[in-house]
Amino acid sequence: MSFSFFIYTILIMGVALVTSSVALVVWLMTRRRDAIISAIGFLAYMLDLSVIFFDEYNRMKYDYAVSFEMPLQHPGTRCFLGIVIIGCLFAWTILRLRDKLTLKRMATVLAPLAIVQLLLVPRPSLASTVQQYLFWLSRDLCNIACLGYVYWRYRHMTNKAERLDLERSKTFFKIACALAVLVIVEDTFMILLYKPDMSNPLVGTFLWYLSERNISENVLMIVAAAQLFKQFAHMLRIYAKHPRADEDVATERRDSQEDLASRIVIFSDRNSLSNREQEVLSLVLRGLDAQNIASELVISPGTVKAHLHRIYVKSNVKTRDELIEAFWRS
Repeated sequence: MSFSFFIYTILIMGVALVTSSVALVVWLMTRRRDAIISAIGFLAYMLDLSVIFFDEYNRMKYDYAVSFEMPLQHPGTRCFLGIVIIGCLFAWTILRLRDKLTLKRMATVLAPLAIVQLLLVPRPSLASTVQQYLFWLSRDLCNIACLGYVYWRYRHMTNKAERLDLERSKTFFKIACALAVLVIVEDTFMILLYKPDMSNPLVGTFLWYLSERNISENVLMIVAAAQLFKQFAHMLRIYAKHPRADEDVATERRDSQEDLASRIVIFSDRNSLSNREQEVLSLVLRGLDAQNIASELVISPGTVKAHLHRIYVKSNVKTRDELIEAFWRS
């Protein structure tokens, strides 16, 4: 049993660390804020797991039965890491929705969470089963709140391009919602409902290892890591083929809240667009017509129309609207 949980913990920590490392590399190349936020969030999750690992395998919780009426080990550290994880999740959600991320907005969310966590954290002389449940529930509800905010924003979006962009992640969103609910269900069952036979050594050991774990939460982390790793790995391959693309994106990030340049690079590579066609596509997505594109690029309107025709053929579309839709769905 102990060896199985040892391997399990190492694997989960490894997934979090690898995802954090890849996100950090992407940030160094592109200066995308969502990448550095992802790196910090997954690193904090890995450190949160390492606290459990430290307690179990350095014998700070050794040779006595564990119950949910006992205080948390390292309550301050667990609170801090939990707030960092939720803060990164909220910040990443805001950026994914293309909303404005400000310190005031972050403080409005994190300050109440920090107060609740500090009040509820089970610590020596102040711990109970209900308190333990409410402490973990406050974290779990933050996951639900972020997902609920995404759904609300999607329902109220008027920009077609932004709606199409979010629809690309519909499957991930559904899986995340299901797992977020399972996280709460698992905590409710394990902390409030499950009454184990502590006289049974096997049951006692199993409860000992699950006392600070949530398997559903770990699976949710793995699903999120897979989603990000897929996006970032593809981006790294593209930038390896187009070494100067990261400079274009870094320049754009200083002037815009969007990551349009990186998306254009990926879309252009997928459809084999030339550098000039990529420039035309960028201006089309910014709402310019053929005449204004011609003025911007200092070419004739006829040349612009020729470039657009080739872009349509390579992208397998027939009109400007279809091109824009294909871009945001890609």
